[in-house]
Amino acid sequence: MSFLERLKGILGRGATGAGAHVRPEMISCREALSVVYEFLDGELEDESHARVKAHFDVCRSCYPHLKLEESFRAALRKAAVGEGAPQELKARIGEMLSRGDDT
Repeated sequence: MSFLERLKGILGRGATGAGAHVRPEMISCREALSVVYEFLDGELEDESHARVKAHFDVCRSCYPHLKLEESFRAALRKAAVGEGAPQELKARIGEMLSRGDDT
């Protein structure tokens, strides 16, 4: 689906009858950006997710913010691959837990 077709579907133009897209109420940039992390984490309910997605799909101001957050998260995941606590630290923590130390 092209950008213009998605935009028409979101705005409700040219879509009538069976199979017509239900246009979610457009939200403001402030509203969309205030829930960008919940959106990326998949924590929004279906209707809220659809409204935020519709905004990001058409908003030239917010789209770069969304892409930056997605890229940042991808870079963090990539950097963290294979990282773990050193074996010595794991052993010390295990010993402390078995002794019941709280220091």
